[in-house]
Amino acid sequence: MRLAPVLVAWLACLLGGCQDLAGHPVRLSLPRLADGAAPPDPGDVPEPTSPEGEEAVALLFLGVEGVRGRLEPLRRLPLPEGQAPRLVRLPEVVRSVRQRYRRGGYGGPVRHVVVQGVTGRVPLAPGAMADLMMDPEVERQVLAATTFRRTGVDYVLPGARRERNRAELLGVGLGPVRFNLRFNLVTERRDLADGSVWLRYDPALEPRNERVTLYRGGAVLEPLPDGGTRVTELVILGTSIDVAPPFLPPLLTMAQDTLKNRVTNLWRRAWAGR
Repeated sequence: MRLAPVLVAWLACLLGGCQDLAGHPVRLSLPRLADGAAPPDPGDVPEPTSPEGEEAVALLFLGVEGVRGRLEPLRRLPLPEGQAPRLVRLPEVVRSVRQRYRRGGYGGPVRHVVVQGVTGRVPLAPGAMADLMMDPEVERQVLAATTFRRTGVDYVLPGARRERNRAELLGVGLGPVRFNLRFNLVTERRDLADGSVWLRYDPALEPRNERVTLYRGGAVLEPLPDGGTRVTELVILGTSIDVAPPFLPPLLTMAQDTLKNRVTNLWRRAWAGR
């Protein structure tokens, strides 16, 4: 078998014929140290810096850019008067999610989808409001969950953290049609130098989800001149529930009301804690 000329030349370089190949993937990218020589002092090499601003937000929503894209028009809505949030139904997001997850979600089919968009003002600063939204006991109460508990913390860094929670809503439904809903929620947080806080919500497969096959979304908490916060949030819930047609409309209404009540209760907690 004849070796191609390019391969022959490459082998010659590899065996020592080519001595000046700094950066070559087969050789060391830096010159070899002489015997007994000390390596150079790395003190002048700058430490990597944490991303900030737009770069940090883009990295946070990497892979789910659609969630952030849906937050932007909600941020542009006029702030509602008074203490109540502005609740927004987003049927176009429902259609988009159904299309994206038509082959299934996290542990099963995504047969039904409900979406809740919200924007409004709270009197707490962004960091304090984010703390409230990430408190497992608060989330249990506002979601009317049977249990909502923290199952782990992946990391805690200055201005960044990610933690995992497990929610259970047992015996939900109408009359004889009852279900147990169990699902995992991963929340990732970024506190930025401009005072804003961004949150991302993701599902997780373990431990096993039951009937909730998608829970995803995100939020941005922006400081207001009076010391309060504009909160804009999007939550997407998908389930594998399969029922007879007469039971479907009231069950979907109940699921939508669950997300609506969560937001309403959360706003009440924020104003009560002023």
